[in-house]
Amino acid sequence: MEKVRIGFIGCGGIANAHMERLSKIEEVEFACMCDIVKEKAKMASEKHGGKVYTDYKKMLDEVEIDACYICLPPFAHENQELLCIEKNIPFFIEKPVHLDLERAKEIAEKVEEKNLITSVGYLLRYFDIIEKAREILKDKEIGLVRGKYFGGIPGGGKTWHSKKNQSGGQLIEQATHIVDLMRYMVGEIEEVYACRFEGINKKLYPEYDVEDASVTCMRFKNGTIGNLTCTWLLYGYSSDIEIVGKEILIRWERNTLTVEYPDKKITYISKMDPMLEEDRAFINALKNMDLSYIKCDYTEGFKTLKVTILARRSFEEGIPFKVDV
Repeated sequence: MEKVRIGFIGCGGIANAHMERLSKIEEVEFACMCDIVKEKAKMASEKHGGKVYTDYKKMLDEVEIDACYICLPPFAHENQELLCIEKNIPFFIEKPVHLDLERAKEIAEKVEEKNLITSVGYLLRYFDIIEKAREILKDKEIGLVRGKYFGGIPGGGKTWHSKKNQSGGQLIEQATHIVDLMRYMVGEIEEVYACRFEGINKKLYPEYDVEDASVTCMRFKNGTIGNLTCTWLLYGYSSDIEIVGKEILIRWERNTLTVEYPDKKITYISKMDPMLEEDRAFINALKNMDLSYIKCDYTEGFKTLKVTILARRSFEEGIPFKVDV
C-alpha cells in the first residue's frame, strides 16, 4: 500500500482537526469528502483534495478507499459503520460511538467477526505521560481514583450538545474522555451509581434538557473505588484524574503528570500532540495490517459507552447498575 486513501463522513470541526493532522502524514491521500452541508465538504476538498459528496452511501459506492473517518454528532449515526463493515472498509470513529447501546453492541460484534481495523477518538490514551502513569501503576495496588470534567456548555446552550436526544448529555458526549482514561489507567468498571443536578441551565436555554452537573460513583473490577464529578455550570474547560495507592498519588491534567511520594514529587510534561499520534497509529495499523498500533478500537469504545449510558440510567432511576465487562 503506497498511499492510504481516506474518505470522510462529516466535515465539521473535529473532522477538520483530523484532516490537518493527517495532511502531515506523507502516506495519506484524501480521496473523498462527504457532509450533508455541501459547502463544508467542498471547503475540505479545496484544502485537502478529494471528491465532494452529500450522500455517504453514494460516496462509499463510487470511491475506492482504504479507510473512512466517521466524524459525526452522536445523533447522526445511522448505518455508516455497518455499511463500512459490509464493504470491509476500516474506519475511525469519533466518540461517543453511538447513543443506542444495542446498535453499538451489534456494530462491535460485526467488527470483531470480520477482524476489521477500527479506531475510536479517545485521543488521551495516546499521551506519552499516560503510558508513563500506566508503567508506574502496573505493580501498585490502587484504592481510589477521582475524575473531574468542569466547563461551560459547548455552543452556548444553543446547539445539539444541550439536547438529550442528540448528544446524550455532558457525561456521554464530553466527560466520556475521562471515563475512558479511568478505564485505561485503572481497569474495567463493574458497577456505577450516579446522580444529577439540573434546572439552572434550563431557565437560561429553552431547549436545554440535559444535566447541569453529575456525580458518578464507580466500583472497578479489581476492587478500586472511584468517582467522576462533572458540570456545565462553569466556563472554559478543566479536567483531571487523581489515582491514590499506598503512599503514592498520581495526578494527570492535560499535558502534565505529577507523581507524589512521601519524600518527593516528580513532574512529567508532555510536548506531543495526542490527536496526531492517534491518527498516525491508525494509518500505521492500515499500512501494516497490525491492530496492535490501536489503543482504542471499536470494542473498547463500546465498553466506555456502556459505562456512561448506564450511569445516565442511574441518574434517571436512582439505582446502581452492574456493567457487564
